[in-house]
Amino acid sequence: MSAEFNQDHLLSPLDKTYIVICGIITALAISYVTFLYFEYRVTNNLWETTFVSPEQFWAEVPRWEWKTVNNVK
Repeated sequence: MSAEFNQDHLLSPLDKTYIVICGIITALAISYVTFLYFEYRVTNNLWETTFVSPEQFWAEVPRWEWKTVNNVK
């Protein structure tokens, strides 16, 4: 009776492959989201230590104007 009731026959090899692929995709997605979290955390901390506010940052950027390219009269 134990040979007829085997746990290995509950899922086909195709089902097992599908579960493994879904697990790999899930693990990669979790790793990527964690990477993005730490990357943006570092960027935000750098922004807070470098600039007081966005207004102050843009106040320090020099102004520029368009220059004429063609001076034909």
